[in-house]
Amino acid sequence: MKWKILSKVKSQKAKVKTEEILKILLANRGLKTEKEIDEFLNPKKPEEITLKEVGIDSSQVAKAITRIKKAIQKKEKIIVYGDYDTDGLCGTAVLWEALNHLKADVLPFIPLREEGFGLKVERIEKLASQGVKLIITVDQGIVAYQQVKHAQKLGIDVIITDHHVLGEKKPKALAIIHTTKLAGCGVAWFLARQLQGDDGLDLVTIATISDMIPLVGPNRSLVKYGLKELRQTKRPGLLALFDFAGFKKENLGVFEVSYMISPRLNASGRLDDSIESLRLLCTKDEKRAISLAQKIDQQNRERQNLTEKTMIHARELWLRQDSQNHLIFVAHESYQEGIVGLVAGKLSEEFYRPAIVVAKGGEFSRGSARSIKGFDILEVIRSCASMIGSHGGHPKAAAFMVETAKIEMLKKRLTEITKEKLKDKKLSPTLNVDMELGLEDLTFNFYQELSLLEPFGEGNPQPVFVSRDIKIVEVKTVGGNNQHLKLRLTSPSLKLTFEAIGFGLGHLYHQLSPEKNIDVVYNLTTDEWNGNHKLQLKIKDIQNGKEI
Repeated sequence: MKWKILSKVKSQKAKVKTEEILKILLANRGLKTEKEIDEFLNPKKPEEITLKEVGIDSSQVAKAITRIKKAIQKKEKIIVYGDYDTDGLCGTAVLWEALNHLKADVLPFIPLREEGFGLKVERIEKLASQGVKLIITVDQGIVAYQQVKHAQKLGIDVIITDHHVLGEKKPKALAIIHTTKLAGCGVAWFLARQLQGDDGLDLVTIATISDMIPLVGPNRSLVKYGLKELRQTKRPGLLALFDFAGFKKENLGVFEVSYMISPRLNASGRLDDSIESLRLLCTKDEKRAISLAQKIDQQNRERQNLTEKTMIHARELWLRQDSQNHLIFVAHESYQEGIVGLVAGKLSEEFYRPAIVVAKGGEFSRGSARSIKGFDILEVIRSCASMIGSHGGHPKAAAFMVETAKIEMLKKRLTEITKEKLKDKKLSPTLNVDMELGLEDLTFNFYQELSLLEPFGEGNPQPVFVSRDIKIVEVKTVGGNNQHLKLRLTSPSLKLTFEAIGFGLGHLYHQLSPEKNIDVVYNLTTDEWNGNHKLQLKIKDIQNGKEI
């Protein structure tokens, strides 16, 4: 892996003060003026963020509010039509709770994954037969031109709230509340707060982190303040989920949301019915919350096992058939559509190229795509619109439906397009490193100063440092199959040692020894044991001259 050092300042050569290091880190994130730095370090409170700042048309919100109030007054049936991922679930919960609080005749609806993403004509017809007069979409709808047109013919008004990329034609909905600057739940929340106030920020936080929205500008505000609310949440469902995930709510951060909460909320929709996760978010019954959380936790374990098995199969299939291609494209009838996106993401990360994994069905199949930096996978998929059915997503992640008989034709065309676009690019990841530090710079005071930059996440990565010529005091492997490295490190100018953990780096064990000094790239973290805190290096990569 290639290292790209973003700042040439080396603290070992000339001792750099902590405040100077912070300025370097901020500059690496594109923040250089006093105004930019102040807005980043002291973000607005969520209630102070205007619709204009997040790219939402206030006139469309006004239309939506007028129609919703009319529906409530006339006791019309309203459906909040969401999506089955964490973002869609949280947004549906936020909007349903706001409308329910206002005594609206409202029900939430989450489609089954096999039903497919977005509005469906058949579902609209069924809702019309049940007397529904207003549909409000969450996290979808911006490409549903024909579906909205059909709903209007049936006497149903549609309000769209979405953050996905606009298609060729904008739907002629009653109101369109749309921006690509927020998570889908964030868009729904900006509508809901016009109805009821600022409730639901805890769910906006989960959704924004889960959907990997850049944590800059308004999203930084939402998550920074939202994490505080999440740590104080009284939602029985979330509290039960925290217990099953095995952490205390006061320790909750971006990592816990990304890797422990979001996968569990997603799990029910990947294997069964997402409505279970929606019920978990909204229930006020503690016993029911515990029962739902237990079920969802078990589903997550099943999802993990299924993902691992599918990943092994898909990896071997691609290496055997097409390992020289610029695009990873694998399809198989044994793949479950609920986890193909996860597998595509893992393949893309391992081999650093766009990946598409297709769950083959009888007549129709569903594919999910993940991409690398600088390659718009949605644009490529849309260029094959004549070959596929419904599709949508973002530049880095997309999904589509295709006739099973056309899979090979689609694979050939997508492979050709990808090869042409990537022919002059080296398909290997670059690890961005903020700057070079000596181990002597790593103190608790320095670590506390780094926390000013939190929350870390997409668009605001946790600072990455490199330290050179580091001596290994001890090295061993840990974890199942010895896949992780655990080390104690020091440098010539230090008498103390630092513990370090390298997740997934166990394969380097036989190349490391106390006789060979190393260069280490890492995040600075803390480790807690029996109430004691100590600094720890979370290793991202190791180099040892020409030997690694």
